Amino acid sequence: MATSRPEQQPGAESAPVSKGQRTRQRIFECAMELFMSQGYEKTTMRMIADRASVNVALSYRYFPSKEHLVFEFYRNFTRDFIERSAPVLAANSGLEARLAGVIETMFAAASPYHAFAGSLFATAASPASPLNPFSADFTEMRAQGIDLFARVADGCTQRVPGDLADELPFLLWTVSLGLLYCWMHDHSEHQEKTRAILGQSVRLLAGLIRLSSAPGAGHFRRQLISVTYLIRSSLPLGTDGPA
Repeated sequence: MATSRPEQQPGAESAPVSKGQRTRQRIFECAMELFMSQGYEKTTMRMIADRASVNVALSYRYFPSKEHLVFEFYRNFTRDFIERSAPVLAANSGLEARLAGVIETMFAAASPYHAFAGSLFATAASPASPLNPFSADFTEMRAQGIDLFARVADGCTQRVPGDLADELPFLLWTVSLGLLYCWMHDHSEHQEKTRAILGQSVRLLAGLIRLSSAPGAGHFRRQLISVTYLIRSSLPLGTDGPA
């Protein structure tokens, strides 16, 4: 789930923040407080406006629905997660370490929102929901996530067959989503169960990729590529966000 922030040159002054930008940020921050304390479903736009000390009409001007507020959260989260992943990729060359490190970074970035993330699952899981990561509205954030996992694969020392390399980023991104949903619903201390699943999953994936390079593995590889291609090619075209 993000637009990148412009690079600021050393010594350059920050652009002044307008009153409208401050109001928008206050509405968003109040919405996040309510989502985390009351849950997504129970929170209303009127509750958000009251918390932010603005009228409801003004809150709708900046965020036409709760879904737009959630998209703002996803954009911020995606940007933060990707930025935090850069040192992990720079410090590791093995596929297992890079993949596990990036997904651990995802968990760390999401950690303050553990309860809130769980409350969104029922809505986001619906195929009709614009909050679903496979929806048209998610196209930009999905592309950013897949691009991150392309960097995970591209920079590793493990050899990846060329045809598999094209589909591997999407496969790794999909695996990361499954692990994130496990993490959301994991109430063990420090989500230890999910971390055990993560450790076993990355070892399994790395092993399968090694096997895919072996003589005679072409048929298995072509089947895997076919499945991932069919899933990826069936995804809807993008939009500018929730309608």
